[in-house]
Amino acid sequence: MRDELDELARRAAGWGGALGVVAHDLGSGERVAVGAGRAFTAASVIKLPIMMTLLSGAEAGRWSLDDRLPLGPEASVGGSGIVKDLVDVPDLSVRDLLTLMIVLSDNTATNLLIDLVGLDGVAAWCARNGLRGTVPARRMLDAAARARGEENLTTPDDVAALLAGLARGELLDGPSTALALDVLARQQTNDRLPRHLPAGARLAHKTGELVGVRHDVGIVLAEGRAPLVVVALTEAAGPAGAAADAGAGGPASAEVEERAADLIAEVGRVVYTATGLI
Repeated sequence: MRDELDELARRAAGWGGALGVVAHDLGSGERVAVGAGRAFTAASVIKLPIMMTLLSGAEAGRWSLDDRLPLGPEASVGGSGIVKDLVDVPDLSVRDLLTLMIVLSDNTATNLLIDLVGLDGVAAWCARNGLRGTVPARRMLDAAARARGEENLTTPDDVAALLAGLARGELLDGPSTALALDVLARQQTNDRLPRHLPAGARLAHKTGELVGVRHDVGIVLAEGRAPLVVVALTEAAGPAGAAADAGAGGPASAEVEERAADLIAEVGRVVYTATGLI
């Protein structure tokens, strides 16, 4: 597996990209990593530590998933999601906003939750849990912050540690762990790591994308075996502090992004084959 993943990383470098991978079988303990300490623009993968901060705070009684947050024009931002298009919904529960943030990668829902937990709160959760390479620096679609060079960053090592801790039930209590895995398993962007997933296996995962950036990270859940963590982060050149959260990057960018999605799918195939899933 290591040789094949190294070859995929060389393929990414050939078109000016970078690939970071961690594959961690929580049953055997086998862990293979390529470029795992490199800082990548997090894109929507930053929504994972936001989710964990939110659920940890709910467990501690700082807020409730039943609390309702008001919507309105001042809360709306563009990019992915549906909340910005709702005109007859005055508010949503924290639980529903969490679901929208993960399942549809809704940017407006994400910003409402960031305002609730605070970027400092997300950073503190990351620090307490050893995610030293993860930097929650800005809200979604904050052009002014991007112009100042403020960008959300993470590493494959950090994402893999978060997912392994979640899968083992070490970071949240039982109900919160079940909720997190459930919303991740309902992810609606399934063109990368799920592409070669065998029948009968589920992937609880989160994608991320910006101009020049494609990610997919998750936990393979299959009957009769321990969870398998797979992290694949790609970036054309970065960290891409000037990249937009959404929008066209032109034909060249689109070609690179398609290559990156195919590369991530190939990471999945290599890992699933090596671990006996396919």
